[in-house]
Amino acid sequence: MPVVLSRRRLLLGLGIAVAGVAIGACGEPAERPDVNVFLTATEFVVGPNRFPFTVVTNDGVGIDRAAVDIRFSLLDGPATHFKFSRPATSFEIRNTTPHIHADGSVHMHLDRRGYYVVEPAEFDTPGIWSAELTVDPPDAEAFRARAAFNVISQPSAPGVGMAALPIDHPTMQGVADVERLSSAEEPVPDMYAVTVADALAEERPLVVQFSTPRFCVSHMCGPVYEEVASLHATYGDRVRFIHLEPFDLAVARSEGRLVPTPAFQAWNLQTEPWTFVIDGAGVVSARFEGLVSATELEAALQRVVGSVGTGS
Repeated sequence: MPVVLSRRRLLLGLGIAVAGVAIGACGEPAERPDVNVFLTATEFVVGPNRFPFTVVTNDGVGIDRAAVDIRFSLLDGPATHFKFSRPATSFEIRNTTPHIHADGSVHMHLDRRGYYVVEPAEFDTPGIWSAELTVDPPDAEAFRARAAFNVISQPSAPGVGMAALPIDHPTMQGVADVERLSSAEEPVPDMYAVTVADALAEERPLVVQFSTPRFCVSHMCGPVYEEVASLHATYGDRVRFIHLEPFDLAVARSEGRLVPTPAFQAWNLQTEPWTFVIDGAGVVSARFEGLVSATELEAALQRVVGSVGTGS
């Protein structure tokens, strides 16, 4: 459910005029009218942030593994105040989807999608900001693209350095089948064994993910669930992994309505998916809105449990 708007829709939604295709001046790359920048997160706050995005053509083709540099500026009416520049890091996320043949047989497709992250992107002032990208793909000419976004003073979702809120919710102890707790294609039962409240009382690191692979509005939930589940085999003996559906599954399945769960509301989340890494003291060590790969998650886990590889 993150608001992942195209450059044109996002700027218009913020009341900012969108210029036409700019011809590169003094040899600078020009903007491409067939390219959109999709921010895969919506909540940016004053201070250090993770700034994730994808670059996609109008035909839905992702422009991946490019060298990307971003100029961040604060917009003040007609004035633009340049703040800082940062390079982006390219990541890849994998997703398996079932493909059904005419004879009824099923095999799984492995899909890959790329995304980019600037971290840290440190915003010093609330307000409307712009990101001007210079994108240099490996197999095409460099070009420029833009996106605008809002920076707020305080986080709505639990922020880094904040105490994780203990919450109670249904677990495997109270249901007959894991499908009542999860819409994942292949749910990991151990990710539904205890409540967040009980896990925090154990005083060991914890990963909490709110996502709904079956009913996801943003189409990011399935891939990020699989990325988290892929780390469970390596870290499950030292880290609690908890998956929570953000919407009432019974209502979603029977009525097609997305009704937020009490746990989702308690953490004051407005979008999905969200993934949180929490240390043994119950403090949020890292948070990821939208797309996140096992690579990013493992780096966050290593900071709270020590450096152990996945072998990948």
